[in-house]
Amino acid sequence: MNDRRRLFKKIFIAVIYLAIFTGLGTGVYFLFRPTPVSPPPPAPTIYPINIIWSQIFVSGQDLYSIGAKIRNPNTSFGASYFTYTFYLYDTSGTLLSTKSGDSFIWPGESKYIIEAGIELPKAPVTAKLQIGEPTWHEVKDFKSIDLTVDNIFYSKGKTGSGKFYEVNASAANDTSYDLNKVYVSAVLFGRGNLPVAVNSTILENFKSKERRPFSMPWFSPFAGTVTFVDLSISTNLFERPELLGQ
Repeated sequence: MNDRRRLFKKIFIAVIYLAIFTGLGTGVYFLFRPTPVSPPPPAPTIYPINIIWSQIFVSGQDLYSIGAKIRNPNTSFGASYFTYTFYLYDTSGTLLSTKSGDSFIWPGESKYIIEAGIELPKAPVTAKLQIGEPTWHEVKDFKSIDLTVDNIFYSKGKTGSGKFYEVNASAANDTSYDLNKVYVSAVLFGRGNLPVAVNSTILENFKSKERRPFSMPWFSPFAGTVTFVDLSISTNLFERPELLGQ
């Protein structure tokens, strides 16, 4: 009987020690175990800039302009910089010339890219636009900025003015900041809502709360009857981060 009691006692003590050491080991593990690292959030999906249309316009004798409409489908990302290249082809598909430049685009913005003064001895008939990889920036809750165009008037040029057509309008900078450069593009549309002519201008040193009239003339005739004009106005927000309100 005594041997049995001693055996039970030893077993009981062993169980107690086992429980103590198990508890200590578990405590030490939870105390010094490495903090689990959460997996990184998935990268946001950024869609490429859409090219709505691109077209060649006759600007004079052996002189051409190119216009294109593009759209940023990303409402939370804008591009502070991207390059672009227009490729001009003749009727046989032969490349006649290229014209390159750079630009920017706001989140969700639709805008025009216009290049003028392209001299070619042979008439191009097709223009293809290629856009390089943009420098994207996340912009949360973007709601555009107070940069507008109004008082738009368009008509044929007055006799003796040397102008075939002209657009007159006023731009307003209702932001709280002076803007180094503001870009204005004009597209004249004819029947069937087809573009018939393009032009652009730059308003420099555009002061806060300033209203500025401007004019865009066409000196050479173009085909088609103008039914309406679309003007776009823009500035590189990423050169003035205060405008983003981030």
